[in-house]
Amino acid sequence: MNHKLFTIITIILLSGCSGKNITLQDYADKWFNEKPVKEKTTAKEEISSEPVLEKRETPKKNPAADIAWSSTAKRDVHNKGEGSMQKSLDKWTKEEWDPVFEGDTEQAKKDANASEHFTLQHYMDKRQKYLKSEEDKWEKSGKKKPEANYQKMNKLPVIGK
Repeated sequence: MNHKLFTIITIILLSGCSGKNITLQDYADKWFNEKPVKEKTTAKEEISSEPVLEKRETPKKNPAADIAWSSTAKRDVHNKGEGSMQKSLDKWTKEEWDPVFEGDTEQAKKDANASEHFTLQHYMDKRQKYLKSEEDKWEKSGKKKPEANYQKMNKLPVIGK
C-alpha cells in the first residue's frame, strides 16, 4: 500500500497540479533565457499543426541589482549613481595601488605581457611589490603600523588564542 501511495504522489508532483509536465528548462527559457516558450498543445493538435510560439514575459527588475556597476560606461548609460563599493575600490586603485608602480619600466613590461596572457602569479608578484612599498612607507614615517583586524580579534578574551 505504501509503495502505491508513494508512486501516486511522485507522479502528481512530477506532472504538476494542472496535469501538464513542467520542466526546469521550460521555466528557465520563460524567465531567464532569450528563447520563446512553446505553447503546450494536445497530441491531436501537434499532428495537425505547428506549435505556436508565445511571447516571453519580461521579468521584473530588482532595483538592488543596479547598486554597483563594474565599469564607468554602464554608470554613464544608466545614470543611477555609483555603488559605494565600486567607488571605494576605484579611489583606492587610483590613490594607492597605481602610484606604487609609476615609472617602473620592468613592471610595465610585465603588465603588457599579462594583458595578453594573464596569470594569477603575475597578480601575486605585483601584490608583493605593493606590500613591500607599504612596509617601506611605515618605516619611513616612523609611525607604528596599525594592527590588522585578525590581530585585534586574536587579542580578545575567549575568541583569541
